[in-house]
Amino acid sequence: MSLISLQFFLFFILVCLIYFLLPAKAQWVWLLIASAVFYYSHSYYSPHVYLWFLAIVLINWAGALFMGEDCSKSKLVYRLVLLFDVASLCIFKYSQFFYDILLAIGRLFGRDFSNAVCNIITFYTREHCPERISYFALILIAYITDVYWGKSKALKNPGKALLFTSYFPLMTSGPIVTLDEMEGQLFGGKHRFSYDRFVRGMERVLWGMFKKMVLSERLAVIVSRIYDYYEAYDGLYIFAAAAMFALQLYCDFSGLMDIVLGCSEVLGIKLPENFDNPFVSVSLSEFWRRWHITLGGFLRDYVLYPLERSSLLKKMRRFCKNHLGKGYEKKYNLPLYFSLLISWFLIGLWHGGGWNYIFGVGLYMWAVIVLGELLSPVFAWLVKVLKINTACLSYRIFLRLRTFVLFSFGLSFFRAKTLKDGFLMWKGAFTKFNPWIFFDESFFNMGLDRREWGILIFGLLLLFVVSFISGKRDVRDYLKEQNFAARLLIFAALFVMIVVFGYYGSAFSAADFIYGRF
Repeated sequence: MSLISLQFFLFFILVCLIYFLLPAKAQWVWLLIASAVFYYSHSYYSPHVYLWFLAIVLINWAGALFMGEDCSKSKLVYRLVLLFDVASLCIFKYSQFFYDILLAIGRLFGRDFSNAVCNIITFYTREHCPERISYFALILIAYITDVYWGKSKALKNPGKALLFTSYFPLMTSGPIVTLDEMEGQLFGGKHRFSYDRFVRGMERVLWGMFKKMVLSERLAVIVSRIYDYYEAYDGLYIFAAAAMFALQLYCDFSGLMDIVLGCSEVLGIKLPENFDNPFVSVSLSEFWRRWHITLGGFLRDYVLYPLERSSLLKKMRRFCKNHLGKGYEKKYNLPLYFSLLISWFLIGLWHGGGWNYIFGVGLYMWAVIVLGELLSPVFAWLVKVLKINTACLSYRIFLRLRTFVLFSFGLSFFRAKTLKDGFLMWKGAFTKFNPWIFFDESFFNMGLDRREWGILIFGLLLLFVVSFISGKRDVRDYLKEQNFAARLLIFAALFVMIVVFGYYGSAFSAADFIYGRF
């Protein structure tokens, strides 16, 4: 059941109609039933997928409940449940990746480590992987950790634990939430229908559909053509494809988040934002604070900070202090760089079991951020020597373009089939300088004609305008100040553009959100 299918909107209307008629104590039960139906509609491999999901959630529920009752054994229980969660994610999501590494090590030493047992395990876990495990596993890890730390109380009702984990808007591509953010909203009282909230939610849903169906799908035509047949393209084709993929991924993922957050807002449940105008960032570290915000927040709170407090990092700090001096943090903050290395490796691994993910959105991003920190005195010296005005608009534009280029380069490996393909693609990018491709008919022979390009360019300009306004205030607040006729005209036009220019039909896979694959 795709979020942009007629089936989903009929489902959502039915959920809303019954939800607002029910008393407070029954509303969360109805959401649980709706979430079970929604999740089961995604579990298309076999019923085993659903059973595995139930088992993982219930083990976390029981572990958290036991920790709350028996403090003396809470540390052991926490470690066992945490190990179970991490193992479940690794086995179901990355078994093929680890198996390939095992085979590569065997080939390196002239041994064959392949056997029937490994093949059966890899096949079973791939075919029976619980849908969206990359998201709900992190939600459960945060939950069991918060209970262990005493930040949250364990949920006594297993049904509430199931709803917290499987609330159906979350079972698409996040956002990644904590119990503190959701408990009061899911179980705190009755949600009544609000016309204003309904309008605001539907406005956001429409905007998300526009970004996905009108912009992302058109960008995907050119991106797929160049990436899938990169041997036939060289020079500036590769640079153009990398930039367009960055825009495609943003329109796809942020569009999905707009639909998710908009639907949840109609129900009176506010989910955390996942994007905050990332393309206005002046550095790569700022970019990632604005991109996939809840994933970054999870890794900061549950990986980076605990790692910073670990005995290993404490020993490393003492070593640095003894050998580099008390002010080592200003020059070579090795403990911080090491903890960031672990965090960025995990970001890359989370995105997929492949070295192209680990490098492109993991190790490469870490290297650029750390080098930026180490070379900051050099950059400051250059600014001073060249007498560059850092307060002017042109300098800020330069920083934003630089950040976009650095991000797009790393993201290109995310899109490449393998790490090797990514490097071969960029090797071809520097073999030819062909700026004429932007002025002749080259880009009109890749699946989009002049009319389609006109629609895409107009849509991207509209996206830029909306992003510019949203950087100062919520666009929906701005629209609310306009006359009713003007608001109606604007969203009628947006709806017509989605219907007339959107990509859908028998040949269109509406379920194919990029981040929905994780």
